[in-house]
Amino acid sequence: MNDPRPNLSWPEFVYDLARLLRARDSETPLYLVGGAVRDACLGREVTDIDIAVDGDAIELARRVTGWLNGDIYIMDRERGVARVFVTRSGQRLCLDFAQFRGDYLEQDLRDRDFTMNAMAVDLLGDLGLLIDPLGGLLDLRQKILRCCSARSLADDPARLLRAVRLSAQFELKIHPDAAQGMRALSAELRQVSGERARDEFFKLLGLERAARALRVLLHMNLLQTLMAPPPAGDTPHGKAGTGADAWNESLAVVERMSALLTAISSRRTDNTAATFDLGMLVIQLDRFRGSLQAHIAQDYGKSRSHGQLLILAALLHDRAPDDVASLLAALKLTVAEERKLRSAIANYRRLSAQHAWSALDQHRFWYALGAGGIDVILLAAAHYLGTAGSELKQHEWLDFVDAATTLLDTYFNQYHEIVEPALLLDGNDIRALCNLGPGPLVGELLTALREAQATGAVSSESEAADFLIEQAGRLKQLGGC
Repeated sequence: MNDPRPNLSWPEFVYDLARLLRARDSETPLYLVGGAVRDACLGREVTDIDIAVDGDAIELARRVTGWLNGDIYIMDRERGVARVFVTRSGQRLCLDFAQFRGDYLEQDLRDRDFTMNAMAVDLLGDLGLLIDPLGGLLDLRQKILRCCSARSLADDPARLLRAVRLSAQFELKIHPDAAQGMRALSAELRQVSGERARDEFFKLLGLERAARALRVLLHMNLLQTLMAPPPAGDTPHGKAGTGADAWNESLAVVERMSALLTAISSRRTDNTAATFDLGMLVIQLDRFRGSLQAHIAQDYGKSRSHGQLLILAALLHDRAPDDVASLLAALKLTVAEERKLRSAIANYRRLSAQHAWSALDQHRFWYALGAGGIDVILLAAAHYLGTAGSELKQHEWLDFVDAATTLLDTYFNQYHEIVEPALLLDGNDIRALCNLGPGPLVGELLTALREAQATGAVSSESEAADFLIEQAGRLKQLGGC
């Protein structure tokens, strides 16, 4: 044990919880463990609290739920794990209660993943006294990620992904023994359930340094395993999709996507977009910043946001459709997530292929893609910057920025005029006007009317009627109008 009294920074709720438990359940040994203790040592915000219980953790969680007027979810009845959600001062807090992994506290700590997560504090005792049998605090201070035991990774291969994520999140060097074990066990990653692999991977994608973490995954042969790469020769756009060059290009696009999302976010600083390329885009997008933030913050549950999905789109942007489908099936994404990711990947090249955007072009773009058009624009920007690098041509980039700005202005500020105008006449009107029965012709005429309104060619009911009669007369299939 080293430095048993570090400066532990606990939120007031932890002190309140400790007082409550001392008053109502003083006989059951309880310990704060894991990430909460680590974050308290670092002076970081603590919102998710893990409590190791030398006894019936689920029964205690039920009692705490009643005392705090919270909600409970039994996560693993056999292993004695329950989660309690409570709200304090408008903040949603998560308390995880788990029965000891073993017969006593030190055995529980040694059975955890990394020493930085194997520290404890007696919740019923001195909250400033650290229990640290594995030297986690010293490793944390020396910025080393070390396994708790030689079997830590083999016991749970999901820890392979977690090791990379934590090393990037806390800027730690992975201990050589751990790195060697990660490489040796890379194939074991396939044994992790899709849901767990997805959750760990998305936490990694949510890091500000996601590209750095992905490069470590690549170095450890974990990214290749997770992605289930295509057979040699079966690659998108004629590229060696599994080779180092293709991976490096993908990661360059991820880096630019991460930078772009940071520049849009509330984390932006004066230095976030200090370069010409990103700076010009951010200046133009700033007027849409609030709307873009709301779009990126869409939540899919299990701590998965739309921003993380865009990072994944950047990573997969140049993969063959079959490879994308294989990965998405393995990661157990929702139907909505899959649809949005596939749309972004399938359409991002439209912006580099087209520079002039008429009102009709803009209408067709947004009408087909909806809010997914935002993803297409962001992915196209990240791809342009990631692949151009130092060879970026300023005039071409400025043309791209102008097109992206025009499209976004249309979506956010002219939605009802250009994107989806309210039709002046409906299908019943058209059938009566042209003496038509139900059929595809009515749909074609509705589309023509919608596009005419979007371009301003039609702006009144009388103009709409004249326009439809003229359009119908040009269609050979029309029987009479």
